[in-house]
Amino acid sequence: MPINLTMHIFYAVIAFIFGSVIGSFLNVVILRTPLKQSIITEPSHCFSCGHRLAWYDMFPIFSWIFLRGRCRYCKAKISPRYMIIEAITAVAYCLAYLRFGLSLELAYSAVLFAVLIVLSGIDIDHFEIPYWCSITVAVLGISAIFVFPETPWHERLISAGIVIVLFGILVLVGGMGGGDLQLMAGASLLLGYKVFAALFIGIFFGAIYGAVKKLRDKKHEKEISEKIHELVNIWYKNQLDQNVGFVTEGHEDIIVGSISDGNPDIEWEFLEEKVWKGLPDKAALSRSLRDNISDEREGGFRIYIRGDEIKKVKYSRRMVFGPFLAVGIAAAWLVGIFIIAWYMSLFH
Repeated sequence: MPINLTMHIFYAVIAFIFGSVIGSFLNVVILRTPLKQSIITEPSHCFSCGHRLAWYDMFPIFSWIFLRGRCRYCKAKISPRYMIIEAITAVAYCLAYLRFGLSLELAYSAVLFAVLIVLSGIDIDHFEIPYWCSITVAVLGISAIFVFPETPWHERLISAGIVIVLFGILVLVGGMGGGDLQLMAGASLLLGYKVFAALFIGIFFGAIYGAVKKLRDKKHEKEISEKIHELVNIWYKNQLDQNVGFVTEGHEDIIVGSISDGNPDIEWEFLEEKVWKGLPDKAALSRSLRDNISDEREGGFRIYIRGDEIKKVKYSRRMVFGPFLAVGIAAAWLVGIFIIAWYMSLFH
């Protein structure tokens, strides 16, 4: 076997091992940073029994397999996600080496993939993309203007401008969150025109997931809608009985609300006060929802009111989009140039 091929394989294996170790650390970041816990000073421990973990309990990928997904000390179940994140990071780092070799692109890949994995994990758990993740991607993009001048600065800025306008519209209509906008704006500076390959990949797989999720959640969303409708009906009847705090005849309005971490909340700032007779008892409705809806994690609802009746209530569970955008960004960083070249070849 030629020595250069031997070293190539050796470095690929090292990249895989290094990635698995980084993945183990990323698990800590995903778990602790949303809880404002230290990722450095506090030793790793079992969250069930509190026992401090030894190094052989945290060997990336293999410890979970050998322990059969259970704590060595209390036998509590350990989520397979820890092992999955370690494996994903390991594979990502290995692919980055195979694509870029020992280069500056590899160093950028190490930071970029770590950030993308962290933001995906936190988005899945908490339905938010941390600002520092988006800022880190943007910093990589700004520095890339000087480190990788083969992609012109104006290409990066034009891409960022288009993405900001596109995602800004999606945020306004409720199709995306502000974190998605910030992430893709930063990614545009890093990827240039390749960001459109990232968008296509992210939106394509996100749409498939969203369609499947919508079908799966349809029955449950209907049940929650009916429950909210019942509670709002009781509240609104009381408003009418008191002859204050209701929509006047011939007019209509929408009460917008959301459920976050099991806590329903009404966004009263969207109320069209001029169509109401007096102000509704906001505290009573919020209290009723919080007392009776506590087992639903994340979602949004709209209460449609016309005159003296509640016309309908529509509830939808939220879905995360960050992980799909992260997959698109990672794919565009690795092979975006080939995707763009293939797409352009279709027109020749």
